[in-house]
Amino acid sequence: MTSQTLVKKLGLTDVKKFNDFLYLTKPTITLLVVITSFPSIVIGSGGFPDGFILLATFLGTALVSSSAAVFNQVFEEDLDLNMLRTQSRSLPSGRLTAKEAFWFGLILGGLGLGTLYFATTPLAAAIALCGHLFYIFIYTLWLKKRTPQNIVIGGMAGAVGPLIGWAAVSGDLAWPAWVLFFIITLWTPPHFWALALKYKEDYKKAGIPMYPVVHGDHKTRRAMMLYSLALIPFVLSLYAFGKAGLLYALVGSTFAIKFAWDSIRIFRSRTNDQVMPFFHFSCAYTFAIFGALALDSLIFN
Repeated sequence: MTSQTLVKKLGLTDVKKFNDFLYLTKPTITLLVVITSFPSIVIGSGGFPDGFILLATFLGTALVSSSAAVFNQVFEEDLDLNMLRTQSRSLPSGRLTAKEAFWFGLILGGLGLGTLYFATTPLAAAIALCGHLFYIFIYTLWLKKRTPQNIVIGGMAGAVGPLIGWAAVSGDLAWPAWVLFFIITLWTPPHFWALALKYKEDYKKAGIPMYPVVHGDHKTRRAMMLYSLALIPFVLSLYAFGKAGLLYALVGSTFAIKFAWDSIRIFRSRTNDQVMPFFHFSCAYTFAIFGALALDSLIFN
């Protein structure tokens, strides 16, 4: 089957259907995974990396992350159909079939892993594969429907970007990559629980034991605060141990402290009025932290 035949078979020549396939990849999440790999690539390279390796790492990471997002929606089609927030997605709305999505996800994953394996390092491909399988089988098919700690453990799958980036340029893993991994891992629960507070009834209706559904709003707001506070030493450790400069220290401390302070305000307010502004700021938080680290490393190292 030629590439042109495949494109026609999937219906990618139809603009609307192309958009439906695109949205299956959760572009915002995929972009986040790619961006979080960049500082590791820069630091692991000791400066600006080889252009080919950089592009191959970005492409491979994006394709594997997109594949995981597609399979997540294939296996959660029934849940998405029962939630107001997700009913309009490509699969529950009927605009795409599960079979189409399955093959799309399989192709993306195969291309992504092949790109990482042959154009970067086998270790980078292995980490990407582990993250992919963890997200699908551990988080989507097991944790999400069984425990309120689902996003705490499952969030690690979305934190593999720095590990992939470091492994792609060095062929090994060092402690700065693991620090970045844990920054994303600790950031994920307060980020996602803010959304879960907003759509708690949706999750309850779908039978998903998200933290607010099981433990209530007050305990969720407290947990968000604790995770946000725990982030601060991890963010600052890169500067403290000489792996980042003053630019990163200023940006990182500013955003980390604001993130923690906002979570404290939400906890003390005893309402959910500010959870969505907190959610939106949390997105900017990761882009700022990782962007500042990459820029700092490029300018001063």
